[in-house]
Amino acid sequence: MSLMNFELITITDQNVKTLIDLARDARQDGYRFVQRTIDEWLLRINAFSKDGEILNGILLGDKIIAIGGLNIDPYMDDPSIGRVRHMYVHRDYRENGLSKVLMKKIIKDAKKSFRLLRLSTNNEVAVALYENLGFEKVKVHKATHVLTLKK
Repeated sequence: MSLMNFELITITDQNVKTLIDLARDARQDGYRFVQRTIDEWLLRINAFSKDGEILNGILLGDKIIAIGGLNIDPYMDDPSIGRVRHMYVHRDYRENGLSKVLMKKIIKDAKKSFRLLRLSTNNEVAVALYENLGFEKVKVHKATHVLTLKK
């Protein structure tokens, strides 16, 4: 199936359980946060439901092959600061620009509600992506990169 047929979707209560296959792939890749995303959603700990929050997915056929989210930054006491959360692309679909598609959507959505975006990563491939999109490297509490947003 061609990657040209992917669809950018919003994860909702109706489709959050379809992330199970992606969570399995992530676990095999050494990451548990996709399963944690599902668990926290179902427990209502984080269902990306506050003002400005969203969890996006990339659907290919009937399979979600990537996710990326936007939350109010839980580490800051300021609802105008957003946080990029839970970015993951299935191993079989990497290096096809899907992370960039997700990040452009997250940045576009963030501009509606937030003045600043923060994230934390130690993945060098992700670092290159974020910096290419304008994020600046920082050394602050719970963040490695920030992006000032212009509305």
